[in-house]
Amino acid sequence: MKFLQKNGVKILCVILVLLVLLTKTSPGISLIKTSTIIYNIFSDPLGNKANSTKSSSIVKEVSFKSNERTIYADLWIPKEKNKYPAAILSLGIDIDKGDHRITRLAKILSESGFVVLVPNIPSITSRRLNIDAKEDLVSSFEYLNSQAGIKKDKIGFVSFCASAGLAVLASEDEKINNKVAYVVTVNPYFNLETLYKNIVFHQMQVQNNTMPWAPYFKTVEIYNRETIALLNNSDQKILEKYLVKISHSDLESGNYKPLSDIDKTLLSKDGLFTYALLANKDRGRFSSLIENKTEAQENFLLDLSPSTKIENLKTKLFILSDKNNIFIPYSHAQELASSLPENQRVFTETTLIPAGNLKANLPAWDKIVEGAKLTVFIYQIFIKAF
Repeated sequence: MKFLQKNGVKILCVILVLLVLLTKTSPGISLIKTSTIIYNIFSDPLGNKANSTKSSSIVKEVSFKSNERTIYADLWIPKEKNKYPAAILSLGIDIDKGDHRITRLAKILSESGFVVLVPNIPSITSRRLNIDAKEDLVSSFEYLNSQAGIKKDKIGFVSFCASAGLAVLASEDEKINNKVAYVVTVNPYFNLETLYKNIVFHQMQVQNNTMPWAPYFKTVEIYNRETIALLNNSDQKILEKYLVKISHSDLESGNYKPLSDIDKTLLSKDGLFTYALLANKDRGRFSSLIENKTEAQENFLLDLSPSTKIENLKTKLFILSDKNNIFIPYSHAQELASSLPENQRVFTETTLIPAGNLKANLPAWDKIVEGAKLTVFIYQIFIKAF
């Protein structure tokens, strides 16, 4: 008590200085915002409360052109008039802007001081993976860059899974690569040829060690569909029966029926080769099949792989990798991180977010450790973005 009476004023001054540092400096502001996000994530792991409470942000429906396509999007704007950093948010294949997971994250980010654009990319919401998606993400960036109330040097991407790979791809594009301030990725893909090998053999290479990996049916379905889509219409209709429009369990296990004699005669040379490529389970044939892929298949693999032009990425890349992810092997995140100098990337591995959802049943100690890693990861994003 005597100590407090004697030094009370000094203690109060120290507290006031600390409060000023927290609220007026970039590290302090970033720490407060990070703490708020972590609290929201851990207090509501499934997002049940987040979407039941009204957002303090302004949400506008907007549209803009991307080549001949019209992109419809939600624009989340913090209520107070100011200039803010901005992010294009995409949660992955088959998820549109109305999905509760994406509205939850958009709400959290906008209430943390970001302008957030959530575009409905037609190919992504239709469970497709093609070059249109990359172009539409570039157009999304250009749209944000044209808006008032945004810090033009603080626009970036926040993206998950296949969209994460596409966001890296978009950030490599020469139209915007010198303007992108940051790219946040969760479970990105890096190289489509490697992903093909992962799917076929249910394995991944982690630091020169071969490890098992079981793909989710959507990953296999999308990869097969896009490869088949490079063929003529007749070949597509035939091969979809064998390699796309089959049960989820058959897609995941690679249990493809052999071609009928009639379909063998109807398929073109490229169609027969594509069936052999996608249905192959023979390691001895893998290299020869890949080496003899068609020109269209080679272009598809190169054009949609961030690895092809990774040297064009100029900005800081944040990579969060879930070691239990079933959509993309976490080895892709490791390879992406290894392709960049240390000062250009932040790489964090976790077991906290399988399939993009917070894992609620982790042991208490693991939750503390993984939560600390996630806190540091998010804090570094705020330091870069604000």
